[in-house]
Amino acid sequence: MDLSSEKERLITQLIRETTSGNISWSVQEVPYSLGQATENYVPLYIEADYKNVKVGVYEIRYKYYMDESEFHWMESLGICIVQGHGLVVWKVEEYSPALKELFNIASYQASGIKNILGI
Repeated sequence: MDLSSEKERLITQLIRETTSGNISWSVQEVPYSLGQATENYVPLYIEADYKNVKVGVYEIRYKYYMDESEFHWMESLGICIVQGHGLVVWKVEEYSPALKELFNIASYQASGIKNILGI
């Protein structure tokens, strides 16, 4: 099995487990190694425990340079596995419809909208 299919399989399992209520997502501090020594910015990082492993999904903003001095901010999504005290041991930052779906579900759950509405 190749890395791409394993990533998609993990995302699919996380979506399934989240929608069935077996995983709870919460907003957490961005792991140190995602936010240091880079111009990238992570405005939202959401984490859950899945099979005793910390899994994070996040939005990342990065500079896309048109030339040396002109750039535009671009956005992407990422998924990572975190061990210890914020050490990211695996990450993928790319667009995929499945990752977008997972990020949307996780951010909805972490937002607490159901509690606000009394659902």
